[in-house]
Amino acid sequence: MIKIQDVYFSYTDGPVLDGIDLTINKGEYVGIMGESGSGKTTLAKLIIGLLLPQNGVIKINGISTQESTKLLEIRKAVGLVFQNPDTQIIGETVEEDLVFGLENLQLSVTKIDDRIDRYLGLLGINHLRYSNFRLLSCGQKQLVNLAAVMAMQQDCIIFDEPVSMVDRTHQKKILAFIHELNRSGVAVIHITHDPGELVHCSRIIIISNGRVAYQGTPYEVFEHMVRNDEHNVPVTFAISRKLGLAPVSKPEELVKKIWLSRSET
Repeated sequence: MIKIQDVYFSYTDGPVLDGIDLTINKGEYVGIMGESGSGKTTLAKLIIGLLLPQNGVIKINGISTQESTKLLEIRKAVGLVFQNPDTQIIGETVEEDLVFGLENLQLSVTKIDDRIDRYLGLLGINHLRYSNFRLLSCGQKQLVNLAAVMAMQQDCIIFDEPVSMVDRTHQKKILAFIHELNRSGVAVIHITHDPGELVHCSRIIIISNGRVAYQGTPYEVFEHMVRNDEHNVPVTFAISRKLGLAPVSKPEELVKKIWLSRSET
């Protein structure tokens, strides 16, 4: 679905991406990790055509992001939820914000209304429909942005640090919806510095110095982090290793392992 081939990108203070090669498949759940300034957000903007590669090519469903006449087609396929929900605000109210994106799809008024009802309801925020966006909490704003992107029914959604600015309650809710979104068949690219958010991914990619430093399943990536003495390994993974159990990355797997180990003694 998404092919990134030998992509370079620099700002005035130096290179950010230095020959990135990646493929994101339809329906895949991919996590991208890296330190601040490693190029994660730049890569997201390149994928949806907000920035253009200075060398190399990015194709979405076979369409190059450099084909300016096809940009709308690309945006219909791939969406982006930014770290700061205020950066995506367009309308004054929640409804106006969702309507703006859906009107660009040239949907009828009835279909627009149906989608707004469906996705606000799905996220449990229908009561916010006529609220002023700027008066909402940060967590509520991010749920609205999630509803707005989901309502576009794109093939792939990129989440750039989606829970870094929200409280713990909203963090859990947003991460659960991202997981469910992927289970419905939507490809997800989840960008974060916290590996604990990526335990449900099918693949995790570590970016360092503008390049792909390592990639693999969550288990493989967390083992790689342990071998390199990195200290932000997910708690469930660290606990399972400490208990002498086969390392696991998901909380439900850890509970099952502990229960089985005790039943055998």
